[in-house]
Amino acid sequence: MITQTFKNEDLRKAVQHQRCSWNSIQAIEERMEEGKYKEAMLSAVDLLNSIKELDRLAEKKVKHDELHHITQTFVNVMMNRS
Repeated sequence: MITQTFKNEDLRKAVQHQRCSWNSIQAIEERMEEGKYKEAMLSAVDLLNSIKELDRLAEKKVKHDELHHITQTFVNVMMNRS
């Protein structure tokens, strides 16, 4: 996992969802081998939920960085006007 993808305050949650993703992948493989397809589907849902949360956290960082850039640009423009 790339730590620059997430805000520092979200890193712990991102790590948890990353681990959950890998655990779900492993569970899917095991359940498929055992022929337990409904359980495999439930693990697939868990995987998708974790991936969605990772995407949401990554998007939160992108929006934060964009806002920071806009704010810095505004400050620089205002400082140069003086």
